[in-house]
Parts: sequence; C-alpha cells; structure tokens
Amino acid sequence: MKRLRNLLISAISISSIFLPLEISRAQEKIEVIPLIQSSKGLGGKKISYPRWKQAELRFLKVIIPVGVKTPIHTHPAPMVVYLAQGDLKHTRGENINIFSSKQSFIESNNGEDHFVENIGNEPAIIYVVAASAVGMPTTINK
Repeated sequence: MKRLRNLLISAISISSIFLPLEISRAQEKIEVIPLIQSSKGLGGKKISYPRWKQAELRFLKVIIPVGVKTPIHTHPAPMVVYLAQGDLKHTRGENINIFSSKQSFIESNNGEDHFVENIGNEPAIIYVVAASAVGMPTTINK
C-alpha cells in the first residue's frame, strides 16, 4: 500500500511539473507575417500566369559565387526571390537595384532583359518560388 501511495505521489508530482508546460504551449498562437506582396514585378510590369498549360510551382535554391554575374535573361513565369545571404546588384537597362541579405523582390514574367551580380564578399544564396507551367523554362538567356 505504501508503495502504491509513493507511486501515486510521484505520478502527481511529475504531472504537475509537465502540465503547465503543455498549457503554455497550447496558448501559443501561430503567427503569419506577410513578407512581400505585389501585382507587379521589380521593373513595374504586371504579373500574369501562363494560360492553357498545366500549372507548376517551383521552389529553387540558387548559389551565386562572389563576383559572378548571370547572363542577361528574362523569366517566362512570375517569381518571388528571397536573398538569404549576400549582396546582389540587379540591373535592368538603366535601372539598378541593390539587395542585401534577408531582402526579397518580385520578378514579373513581363519584365525586360536583366542580369544579377554578386557584389558581396560571400556566396549569394537565393531562394526562388516560381509560378510556372510544366515544361516551361524558369530562365531564358539572351
């Protein structure tokens, strides 16, 4: 009987330690923080989606070494770009934008030719989400 009583006291003691932790977790709320939203791309052109094709979402990680510049290109599908690490120079004609780590921008599928250059001291790590179509390239080099 004494053993059962000690076991019961132990169980109550242990549950009184962990129960408040579970209650506090249950009171935590999921938080949604909008990071970027637009109906136009970086160059000011409206975004549109491919028609009459099977939609496809892509999530890409792109690493651009220090000092490297992409070829001049366009994108046939709209995309959201997040620079996780590094510094980038985005050049579209006379329009130049500089982005630093933890910044994002939107590229329109109606945008003009452009290129991106890593101007930082470390590899640039970019995450790209493209709203594309099956078989459509993500980038078209000029």
